[in-house]
Amino acid sequence: MEDPTVPPLLTHRAIMAILVPLMLVLFISNLDQTIVATALPTIGKELGGTDQISWVASAYLLTSAVTTLLFGKLGDMFGRKRIFLVSIVIFLIGSILAAASRNILWLIIFRAFQGIGGGGLNSLVMAIVGDIVPARQRSRYQAYTGIVATLALIAGPFLGGLFADAVSWRWIFYINVPIGAFAIIMIALRVHLPRRTGPRGRVDVAGGLLAALVTTTVLLFTTLGGPGHSFDSPVILSLAGVGVAGLAAYLLVERRASEPITPLSLFRSGIFTISSIQFGFASLVLFVAMLYVPLFLQTVQGYSAFVAGLFLIPMLLGLVVATAIAGPFIARTGRYKIFPVIGSALAGVSMWAVSLGAQETPAWAIIVPLTLAGAGMGFMIQVALLAGQNAVEYRHLGTATGALNFFKSIGGAFGAAIFGAILTTAMGSHPTPLTTLHAFQTVFFWSAPFMIASFVLALVMPEKPLSEEMIEVAEGKVEVPEY
Repeated sequence: MEDPTVPPLLTHRAIMAILVPLMLVLFISNLDQTIVATALPTIGKELGGTDQISWVASAYLLTSAVTTLLFGKLGDMFGRKRIFLVSIVIFLIGSILAAASRNILWLIIFRAFQGIGGGGLNSLVMAIVGDIVPARQRSRYQAYTGIVATLALIAGPFLGGLFADAVSWRWIFYINVPIGAFAIIMIALRVHLPRRTGPRGRVDVAGGLLAALVTTTVLLFTTLGGPGHSFDSPVILSLAGVGVAGLAAYLLVERRASEPITPLSLFRSGIFTISSIQFGFASLVLFVAMLYVPLFLQTVQGYSAFVAGLFLIPMLLGLVVATAIAGPFIARTGRYKIFPVIGSALAGVSMWAVSLGAQETPAWAIIVPLTLAGAGMGFMIQVALLAGQNAVEYRHLGTATGALNFFKSIGGAFGAAIFGAILTTAMGSHPTPLTTLHAFQTVFFWSAPFMIASFVLALVMPEKPLSEEMIEVAEGKVEVPEY
C-alpha cells in the first residue's frame, strides 16, 4: 500500500506539467517587483499625489514581507496547495483593484492588499517543488525556475515602460490576471501533493501583525516628519509612541512564541545580524535605483517611460551575473568575505557617480555606473544570504532564510518611502528644473552612505567556513524554502 506522505516518483513529463503553472506564478510574482518602477511617473501624473508615489512600491513590500513568513506556516498547517491557491487569488484580486484605482490613496491600499497574496507566491513555489521533486533531481528543475525568475526581473522595466507609453499603466496589473487565472486552473487540476503528517506548528499571527505595525509606523514617522509635520507635532509624537510600544510588544511576543516569525535567538550570531543588515541595505539601494533612476530620466532628461525602463536592464543583468559568479566561487573555495567588501565599495562609488548626472549627461555615463552598481549589489545579496544561512544550525535554515528575506523586503520598502520623502523635500513646494535636478542628485548621493556602512560591516564580519550543506546551496543544488 502506498504511503500518502511520500511523494510518488514522477516522470520528467509529469513534473514539467506541474512545473509550468508554478513557473507562470513565479513569473508574475517576480515581474511585479520591477514592472511598476518605470510606470510610476505616468501613474503620478494621472492619479495625482506624486509626493506619495513611492508608497505604491512600499505598501506592497511591507505586506508581502510579513505574509511570506506567515503563509509558509499556513501551508504546513492546512496544505501548501490550498494556501498557494488562496495566495494567487488574493494577488489577482489586488491586481484588478490596483488597475481600477481612481486616485493614489486607493492604489496604495490595493497594492498593500496585493502584497498580502504576493508574499506567499515565491516561497510556496519553492516549497512545492521540494514536495514533488526528489532531492537528487531538484537542482535540474530549480534551474528552470531560476531562469524564469531572472527573465521576469529583467522584463519588468521593459514591459512597464511599454505599457505606460503605448497602452495604459493599468496593464502592468491587468497582465497578471490571464496568466494567474490559467495557473490556478492548471494547479487545481494537476498539482497533487503528498499528505503532511506530524506536528503542524502554529502561525505567529500576533508577531506578524506587530511587525507590520512597527515597520509601517517607523516609515510614516521618517517620511512625514520634517517639512510636512514638525517632529514635536501630535501626529509625529503619536507615531513615535506607537512605534516604540509596538516594538516592545513585538519583542515580548517573539520571546514567548513557540514558533516565532523571527526567532530572536538567530540574532545572537554576529554574522547573521550583519548579514541581515547588509541584505536590507543592498535592497534599499537597489530599490532607490529602480524607482528613482527612471523618474530622473523621464523628469530631467525627457526620456519616454519605455526608454527609461531600458536603462535598468543593464543594472539587473549586472546583479544576475555577479550572483552567478559569486555562488560557484564560494562553493569551490568556501570563502565569501571579500565579496561584500568589493560589492559595497562598487555599489557606493557607482551610486555616487549616478548622483553626478545632469540634464545633458550622456546615456553611457548613467548606464555604466548602474551596471557596476548592480554587480556590487549582486555580490552583497548573494553573500548576505549564504553567510546568514551558514551562521545558523541547519535545522533552522528555512526560518533563517525567511528572516533574511524579511529584512530584504523591509530594506526595499524603506528605500522607496524614505528616499521618496527626501526627493519631495528637496524639490520644495514649487519645483523648478534646477531644484528638481538637485533633488534627484541628493537622492542618489545619500544612498552611498548606506554602502559605506555596509563596507565597514563587511570588514568586521567574521568568516565562518561553509558547511557541506551550505556548499550545496551555494552550488545551486539545494533551494531553501523560507518559513
